[in-house]
Amino acid sequence: MAPRAYSMQRRAERVALTRERIVDAAVDVFARRGARGTTMTEVARAADVATATVTNHFATPDLLLQAVVDRLVTQIQIPDHAIFVGTRSTAARLRALTAAMFTFYERTNRWFALLGAEIADVPVLAKADADFRRAIQGLYAQALTGVDDDTVGKAVAGLVHPATYTTLRQAGLTVSEATDLVADALTHQARKRPYRRRADVRP
Repeated sequence: MAPRAYSMQRRAERVALTRERIVDAAVDVFARRGARGTTMTEVARAADVATATVTNHFATPDLLLQAVVDRLVTQIQIPDHAIFVGTRSTAARLRALTAAMFTFYERTNRWFALLGAEIADVPVLAKADADFRRAIQGLYAQALTGVDDDTVGKAVAGLVHPATYTTLRQAGLTVSEATDLVADALTHQARKRPYRRRADVRP
């Protein structure tokens, strides 16, 4: 490799490493201070770099916060349609949905608690939340394929929900026990009533 090409490669590697260091620091600041507290100055201090270095990589606070959100979305592993692989019945899909979402809530509860009211007030977070809700609504719809009873859809929206999960955990149920309880209740509801037109549901 020519000296100039080698030098450019080394520089690109250093730039990439610095960017990762800044994002790591920003995630740490975000975890402690929330979105509003994730300022260029605080992130620079946490990353042990100059504020100008942060702005060289992220021209605006929103771009920095977007990098934090992108990192977190990757880390928290939002459930997708793969959760339904191998399911061949409504009961199996409802159980797969409940298990995936309750496991997701378990590993992300601190982030949801941290975001709180900031979701509505911070545009980057509001967009991420809207994207998340659309993705989960798609899972709800797939779980309810063939179910025309809107009561079942409403039950899914109410029971496969962070607040329901939190309440069951606070009552002393394990993740597995909470999953079984809700999945069994949803399956019973799906079998109990005659099928009718199902309304759209939202998480």
